[in-house]
Amino acid sequence: MLIEKLQASRTRLNVLAKCDVMASYDFFTTIVSLDSLSSEDFKKIIKNRASLQKSYLKKEPLEFEAYEALSKTQPLIAHEYTHYYDCTSTVWGARYLSMMSNAYMADDRVYGGTEKNFHHAKKFHDLLRFSRLPNYYTYKTPVTDESRPWTHYESMGNRFSSAGEVSDYPVVFSWFGNSKGQKLVRSPISTISILECSAMAQEIDTYIGLINLLDENERSVEFSLYTKKLLDYIYNKGLTEYSVCAHLMANKYKEPDIVLTYKASAILCRIVLNTPSSIYNQIVRECDFGALFGSTKGVDAWVEKILKGLEYLEPGFLFYLICHAMPDGKLDKSDDVLSLICSGLKKLGVDYEHLKSESEVEFLKYSNLAITSKIESISKISGSGQENYNRTDWSNSRIDFYEMNIPPALLGDSVEVDVFSGDKNSLKGLSLEALYDELVEGQIWVERFVEACA
Repeated sequence: MLIEKLQASRTRLNVLAKCDVMASYDFFTTIVSLDSLSSEDFKKIIKNRASLQKSYLKKEPLEFEAYEALSKTQPLIAHEYTHYYDCTSTVWGARYLSMMSNAYMADDRVYGGTEKNFHHAKKFHDLLRFSRLPNYYTYKTPVTDESRPWTHYESMGNRFSSAGEVSDYPVVFSWFGNSKGQKLVRSPISTISILECSAMAQEIDTYIGLINLLDENERSVEFSLYTKKLLDYIYNKGLTEYSVCAHLMANKYKEPDIVLTYKASAILCRIVLNTPSSIYNQIVRECDFGALFGSTKGVDAWVEKILKGLEYLEPGFLFYLICHAMPDGKLDKSDDVLSLICSGLKKLGVDYEHLKSESEVEFLKYSNLAITSKIESISKISGSGQENYNRTDWSNSRIDFYEMNIPPALLGDSVEVDVFSGDKNSLKGLSLEALYDELVEGQIWVERFVEACA
């Protein structure tokens, strides 16, 4: 069955393995799989969605039975499709798809690639491999007391090269400590930190949306239970690489409301994922880092690593830098959050409207490259991603998936289902079997070539 083939092929490099256990986005084939759900489960989802629609239309509380069923599935679905959206409909995603196309088409046996193009396979593999940094870079101390509130501070380091030597490729870390100040864990702020924060924001928004439809008494109880669940996730030291961006935002604004924190973080994540290379380079050239960090001992070395991180177009460095530059304020409304982000960008020497204009140029550059791919699946996904990019409101923390081009999902029994079937969805009914068969060949080629690299 397709689900078994997909599960087997993604085990070799699954950057979301620690957090996405009931469902997954596969970075080599772009397939969203809802492993924990069967076709019978999906029929129940459709039935309960009817109750949801009734609640909206009649402005009546949602039946608790429908809430229980939907709260186990809808947030999960929103999470995984956010990964799909971010990997196909942002500047980062368009670059990822163009690199995928170049990597897969370098295959000499299928697409007539030549040795001078083989390097694309290694670069694409490295993009995925280092989106979440290897476990070595997350350091957990022996301290078992995880009492809250946690303390935190940032530090810098460097990756190791393939030869085992310290490279010039920097890493920005966040150190977390317990309420007594004892160190618990050091986690990198990586690309996956941004992607997971973005996905969690949509998951939380979906869950809270369902809770708000309950009657007053049920709403109060469920909100309390869900808040506890979120706090347990945030304060799990084994998952801090995934939650670090929310920690940064919450600590910046001393914001205790985790829902509000993720709404603000979602907007910043979207801007970071849509920031083009020209803006990274502009910050390197024009930002007054002395005004931003002062002139105390060690600042020069700190700034040097930040500059190098920006030169490597590392989203983690950009998220950290914008968050640091944002002025004091409150996270009470999304338009206020955008204003705070714009002020932070201004401190970095960047005008928000100019960033958006440059973003469109670079998005189209990479997206058009992917659209012209010989690989039909990549071309189709990239074309639909262009439409998604144009339909997106960066200032809105919520993604309206019903307005986007969204492919079917693969269920745990290998049934393919259209989870979002809006009128504008050009990917409705896309064959995941055909998609997998075409793209897994590229994955196999990439993995075979990478094994040959000394």
